[in-house]
Amino acid sequence: MPCPTCGIATGKVHGYYRRRLADSPAGGAPVVLELVLRRLVCSNLNCARQTFNEQVPGLAERYARRTPLLATLVGAAAVALAGRAGSALLAAAGVLLSRTAVLGALMALPSP
Repeated sequence: MPCPTCGIATGKVHGYYRRRLADSPAGGAPVVLELVLRRLVCSNLNCARQTFNEQVPGLAERYARRTPLLATLVGAAAVALAGRAGSALLAAAGVLLSRTAVLGALMALPSP
């Protein structure tokens, strides 16, 4: 995997960490993905970044707690209903979020 700063590929593992992501519900039950990812060491001694986290493209954005599929679902409900109504609709679909979390997802969306 290449270093995001200098682009030099490395395979030297510094350690491992766990990451939990909420995914869209299956059969009305909430789904949580637990990933074990690597923290890698940059092999370029002149690079400003010494270690970096392994990323899984298409599955998780940086710092995200939801998969892109669930984030799209929450965003669509937030745009359509916002607040309590959006939270109630998502609860019926098996996604348990507070009204403030739905509003936070709405505020995080880019302006049209």
